[in-house]
Amino acid sequence: MSIRIMIVDDSAFSRVILADSLQQEGYEVVGEADCLESLVETYSQCKPDIVTMDIAMPGADGFECSKVLLAHDSRAKIIIISSMKDKETEAEVRRIGVVGYVQKPVESEVLKRVITGVMSPDRLYEQLENWSIDMFQEALAQSITRMTKTATTFSERTQLDREVSQGITVVIGIIGHYSGSMILDLSRETAEKMAAVILHRPAKNQEEVMAMAAEFANIVGGVACSMLNKKEPAFGLRVSPPSVFYGEQTKIASPTIQLQGIYANNDFGRIYLGIGFKKGIVLWM
Repeated sequence: MSIRIMIVDDSAFSRVILADSLQQEGYEVVGEADCLESLVETYSQCKPDIVTMDIAMPGADGFECSKVLLAHDSRAKIIIISSMKDKETEAEVRRIGVVGYVQKPVESEVLKRVITGVMSPDRLYEQLENWSIDMFQEALAQSITRMTKTATTFSERTQLDREVSQGITVVIGIIGHYSGSMILDLSRETAEKMAAVILHRPAKNQEEVMAMAAEFANIVGGVACSMLNKKEPAFGLRVSPPSVFYGEQTKIASPTIQLQGIYANNDFGRIYLGIGFKKGIVLWM
């Protein structure tokens, strides 16, 4: 069964060129729209598998049209096709939820690879989802043992929605083929006990305790990313500098990423570890 594609572009000439190219590759062009006003109605009528979307259009541009279409159907698969190529444009299409991005003039083989990537199950992402919590749990256990010479047990895993912090929360961004976030949360008392063992003396002040928590989380994240990269080099993961939040009323949550979480229990107290990744866009230019 052929893949059904709808074309959105204000240029009739561009629509003809793209439709011919798609049909030559065996795809079925089931509808066209040239503006926001005809977008949702045409989409509802033709029910495409993929929508190609130009950016530079009069009135509502491709960004706005994509937002409207995704609000109408959150499962819509949109591939931006535009002459524009810059980091700001890429960042915006990622934020909106577009699944593919190709630069004009379009090469048929390039577009075919993007369509294949969008329509095929993402095995690499599935591997990362399946392996990440195990690797980060192991990295946390190893780091606690190496730095404090104590053992750790873990509770059942949970999906984090929103939870109040125990006192100190460290957030680390993860960069690579997929972006993600790691959250390490612990009480001030737990952090102070860990700092005393790691420093071989009591922490001098709150800043020193928080610095310990940040560095500890950075080590856990770095070790876990290294383990995942060794298992699958295509991940290309690395950590960004940690951000530390202090206060028991802090809400632990990730607005764009569903976190898998687990609690580590040791001699110092309870440590929460959360990790999650999100798919990026399929991008060939």
